[in-house]
Amino acid sequence: MKTLISISKLLLLFIIILYSNRAISQWSYTQTEILSNATGRVLNITNPHTNSSQQIFTGLFNGTVDANPTQFYSVKFINNFNLPDTSYTDVTDHSGLITPSIVYILNNYYPYKVNYINRLDNLNDESASVQLAIWKITDNVNINSSDNILIKNRAQSIISDVALNSGNNFMPVTVEVVNDIEPEFFYIKTTDENGIGISVNNIELELLQSPGYLSTYTVNTFEGISPSVEVINSGVGLIKVKGNFMFPQGMIFNGNNGGPELFLAKPVIGKMQTDYDWGALPVELASFSSSISGNNVNLNWTTSSEINNAGFDVERSNVKSQTTNEWMKIGYVKGNGSVSTLQNYIFTDRFLNSGKYKYRLKQIDFNGNFEYFNLNSDVEIGTPSEFSLSQNYPNPFNPGTKINYELRITRSAEAEARRANYVSLKVFDILGNEIATLVNENKPAGIYSVNFDGSNLPSGIYFYKLQTGNFSKVMKMTLIK
Repeated sequence: MKTLISISKLLLLFIIILYSNRAISQWSYTQTEILSNATGRVLNITNPHTNSSQQIFTGLFNGTVDANPTQFYSVKFINNFNLPDTSYTDVTDHSGLITPSIVYILNNYYPYKVNYINRLDNLNDESASVQLAIWKITDNVNINSSDNILIKNRAQSIISDVALNSGNNFMPVTVEVVNDIEPEFFYIKTTDENGIGISVNNIELELLQSPGYLSTYTVNTFEGISPSVEVINSGVGLIKVKGNFMFPQGMIFNGNNGGPELFLAKPVIGKMQTDYDWGALPVELASFSSSISGNNVNLNWTTSSEINNAGFDVERSNVKSQTTNEWMKIGYVKGNGSVSTLQNYIFTDRFLNSGKYKYRLKQIDFNGNFEYFNLNSDVEIGTPSEFSLSQNYPNPFNPGTKINYELRITRSAEAEARRANYVSLKVFDILGNEIATLVNENKPAGIYSVNFDGSNLPSGIYFYKLQTGNFSKVMKMTLIK
């Protein structure tokens, strides 16, 4: 007998469309079935809620969405599934559970990916390891409490990979209402889980809470794009979009009354609805300023309102590079979602070389749409008055670290003529053997930073030496692996 999950609403993520109009939310109204355990293991693990050892199936579940086969992982450790079980409807806001870490795991591990580096040969072991890593993130399960050493070690390696590489992974949005060039028009965009346009027929449209009407109430997309639809006689309203769209991995299903919650592990087609607020305001920036502290730049900005703001990429460009528009992402600051009160943000750009810089913020919505906010004035880092060599950071390090040094204007006539210092920066082992040359060239006065990679070196103490003119300094650093 199949387990039937009636989904009345399934929250994907808030969708925000660039500039003035924003979607409110994306929901499903599917029929979902959980059929059986799939690959995995029954493990003894400490329950994080009771602190007692518990035997629990750890791995994938087989199921369907609108009769289309797919698979699921459990969201939290407490989910003991009693198959069959029919008490499932989605009524909960899950936006806090769909983190970049979870999206990264579901995008890069079994079952969505089958062949990848370090995968365990036995898929029962691999599935259990992936599930255990998910529970660590969503429910703070102690991985070391597992009674299976192989699975425990594999789950730890997955968590380490997530910490290094998950970055700003967001679950893709597969159906969007997008502003057209003319402000009274929009179109529908449909994609698969990789953002590639797919054709969808018989998409239903509604306009609610508005005195106007739409030029059509049914559209098809061809390779992901529909014909334009006009909103007539109104600049406000709620647009509803219904159809059979792609559910990307990461969507959440849950049961009534605190019942088991499920992460969708493989993309699948199902019925979905998205509500779009026609006329809502975008993220509004109240201020954006900078201040200088040595060779660090502090950026401060304040928003007066936000609608589903995922966060800000902080980007920098050297003024000399403006002709080629060479903007570089230097950091990310998490947004506050949807708020109507003032929100303050700060970011520090550290260890800059002398020069002039421009800064801008790339405000990103949960579906990946974005807009830019530029700092009005350039920021200038001056020329040092002395030579100096700073302690590497981090220290100890593994495997990379950064070394900063400063060069003043040299007073000799020859150096003044070329406006440069000959600089040598080398790394030595504890026996005095030279193992790396980081800098070996003429450089003008300024503040500099260089990276040192110790991936191919054993743990131990190393020394780095700066030599320029009559100035020489040696510092110690420690590599720990």
